[in-house]
Amino acid sequence: MNLAQNTIWSFASKFVAMIFYMLLDVLLARILGVEDYAEWVFFYSVLTMLFYFGWMGINSSVKVFVSKEENSLNKRYCITASVQLRLLYSIIAALIIFFVAPRLSEILGYPDKYKHLQYLMLSSSILVFLNSFSEFFKELSMGLEKFKMLFCITFLEYGGYFLFVLLFLYISRSIYGIVWGYVCSGICVVAFGVYILKKYILIKKEDFILSLKRYALPIVKYAVPIAIISFGGLILIEMDTFMLGILSKKEDVAVYGIAKNLCSKATHINYALTVGTMTTFSVFNRKDYADKIKKFMKVSNLNLAVTLVISIVFLVIGPFAINIIYGKQYMEAGRVLRALTPYYALYGISNFYSVFLDFQGKAKFRSFCYISIIILNFSLNYILIPIIGATGAAIATSISLIPYTILVVWGTIKSIKRIEAINME
Repeated sequence: MNLAQNTIWSFASKFVAMIFYMLLDVLLARILGVEDYAEWVFFYSVLTMLFYFGWMGINSSVKVFVSKEENSLNKRYCITASVQLRLLYSIIAALIIFFVAPRLSEILGYPDKYKHLQYLMLSSSILVFLNSFSEFFKELSMGLEKFKMLFCITFLEYGGYFLFVLLFLYISRSIYGIVWGYVCSGICVVAFGVYILKKYILIKKEDFILSLKRYALPIVKYAVPIAIISFGGLILIEMDTFMLGILSKKEDVAVYGIAKNLCSKATHINYALTVGTMTTFSVFNRKDYADKIKKFMKVSNLNLAVTLVISIVFLVIGPFAINIIYGKQYMEAGRVLRALTPYYALYGISNFYSVFLDFQGKAKFRSFCYISIIILNFSLNYILIPIIGATGAAIATSISLIPYTILVVWGTIKSIKRIEAINME
């Protein structure tokens, strides 16, 4: 029953995020026009990279450590240490970003190609700080298996993006209103997260030193391979948009951004199924290992079925839907979406097994697997983008995920066989 409830709340969280995000994206595309929308898409690609720099694997590491602690006191110590680590690194990351932002914006095309980029880059230091805590509270909710809390945080975050961005866009009539909206939403989420920590998790000041001694180093050590994996995922997710922004024209960035957003948000459906169930498969013991493996295979097959259905929808209906919803000026995005559909399918499948491997302590293995993505994605994008623009980026991104998917499937099969062998002895 707990597994079913977790899955429902997880799906609800991702559904809310997807709906609010896509509604906002459609409105931004129509309100800003091709030029400013393309600039926002390019900046958001850079911002996403900075988000990963702000996370540095800490949030995911905390999720794993918290999920494995059965003693309530140790769980509290673990959370207390993680909050301190999160605050310290978030401040450091924000300061680094603030000081390098002016020069970085000039390298990326300010002011000739992207006239608002310097302001956007400077504001990214605040956005990264707030986002690091938004993601921290979400990962913590997963580790504690409090998926109702995850839903509340997600609803507050993405609902806030939608409402605040529209409000500030109406006031400012410029791209800067989007930033102000994101900042306001982030402040609300952080305030809510602090309230949860004080009222429900009962963090105490006297635990600070002891908790750091026990958990700080293990959390950081496990965060390192996760950070490497995250940067590999970052390259997979954002290298194409980033390289388009540098090597191609703004129109390509705009249409590619629409297709990529649809694929990325569709993977949230797969991820909802994954996070709603995977904590259950964190620990296997002699008593229930066979039953858990059966459940794992059922959920895996369900994930495959969901991926197949969404892929068919993208191929058949996607281009017509884009033309109607976004407008004729973005109709090229339909062809790009079809070229990106294999990327969605491979990502939806590989991510399920990747999270399983993380919970089995195989983050280092995944970090090596990601090398294939980095090399292939960069090389193919560099070759294809100058030739066929957005479609080239879509083809490159789809191909680059094939070796990684094969490797994580193989790693999962090997891990399951090892679990069976250990528990049958």
